[in-house]
Amino acid sequence: MADRRGLLIAGIHSGSGKTLVALSLFHGLQVRGYTVSPFKCGPDFIDPRFHEWVTGRTSVNLDLFFSGKIEIPKLYDRMTRFTSGGVVEGVMGFYDGLDKGTSTYDVASVLDIPVILVVHAKGMAETIGAVVQGVQQYRTGWRLDGIIAVQTGSPRHAEILAGALERENLPPLLGVLPRHEDFALPERHLGLVDVRELDENGRLTRLKARMSEFTANWNWERICSRFVQVREAPPVSAEAGSLPGATLQNGNAPLRLGVAWDKAFRFYYPENWAILEENGVQIIPVSPLSDRKLPAGLDGLYLGGGYPEHFTEELSLNRNFLSSVRDFQAQDGMIYAECGGMLYLSHGPEIAPGEQGREWIGMLPYRFRMKGRLKRLGYVTARPIEGGFWGNSKEEVRGHFFHYSELIPIETENTKTFKPAFEVQGKPEGFQTMNLVASYLHLYLPSSPMVLKNFIDALRARSETRRPYLSHY
Repeated sequence: MADRRGLLIAGIHSGSGKTLVALSLFHGLQVRGYTVSPFKCGPDFIDPRFHEWVTGRTSVNLDLFFSGKIEIPKLYDRMTRFTSGGVVEGVMGFYDGLDKGTSTYDVASVLDIPVILVVHAKGMAETIGAVVQGVQQYRTGWRLDGIIAVQTGSPRHAEILAGALERENLPPLLGVLPRHEDFALPERHLGLVDVRELDENGRLTRLKARMSEFTANWNWERICSRFVQVREAPPVSAEAGSLPGATLQNGNAPLRLGVAWDKAFRFYYPENWAILEENGVQIIPVSPLSDRKLPAGLDGLYLGGGYPEHFTEELSLNRNFLSSVRDFQAQDGMIYAECGGMLYLSHGPEIAPGEQGREWIGMLPYRFRMKGRLKRLGYVTARPIEGGFWGNSKEEVRGHFFHYSELIPIETENTKTFKPAFEVQGKPEGFQTMNLVASYLHLYLPSSPMVLKNFIDALRARSETRRPYLSHY
């Protein structure tokens, strides 16, 4: 069995309180002198930003669909090598994804680290024993270290829960998080509301102030026994919530990739940054919300996912930046866009007939419509279609869909015909030209060495052959 330092936080279902428990563990361990590396199971872009807000360290996705059983332990060991250990937040319910081999249970088994099970205990008493026993016995090959109950009532409620576990000879109740208005994280259609938005309205400040109070009676002796003190850990990032991977920037890198990074564009895999930087690409953060124009000297632009639909007016009013992106593409600059980034390349949100709409980039002859339910969700394997900047690669790449929007074709004066960028499950996906690729796909670049190579080769080719990017704004 492995001797890895750390804990994995699992829940019985989505919305069970895993993120609040993980943040409380990060904070509690820090104030007790431990330096913890944060992780998140599955293809999640939102929860890791909260991890970074507390720890100041890049939170890394542990995803068995993308990385596999051999790479996940290597990644965990590399990221915890000089720290006290890791805290891994699970995804959905503990066994959800079992049929695909991508569940939190599968990650716990591969890493062989102890699990803390989060139980949403509102309206529950002795039944907690049956719930925990059922989860524990459903599969072997993992270790349950203890329980943290959330949404509890009085101290007497906590005593009843602890007693029920003890009588059934189950792992102990390590602590509780009581119901309180300051100790909750609001949600929207893709998950939690973005960390920067909550930070600006003071919600996170109030939350952090309550953490020590609400966790004072946790069994910290048992929790801390899963970690070690370190004399000197690697420095944290200069700004909590800064661009993932930014601390790895190489100022002498031959290629410069601008990355949209602000409240509207936040959904990225930090592993993508790491592998790009290892291959000579410098990550340059840019803000479509607040920057006046693209910085000079970029070779490419990466527009990731996020919540652009919540910043329609701000994005459309930043006309100089919109124009600089159009200029960049016209001057043969390379643009890669995923999901929300693809929407930004459209004409903007749907408008009623005869209505004057706010315009976005307008490179794609579409507007978009937000739906009240998910359009697509799940892992996919995509095959890049020859042409554009994918070259003639035949190698597939892994990624996932997660979006509520749909595209609506419109007629414009200069409507272009685009070639599909990918084939997914036998169907075309996205758009491409020689210097633009846009789709709903969120790609995990380390899953395909050939696609990664073609991406970097295309970036290098644009750098060597196109005119230097000049902005008139």
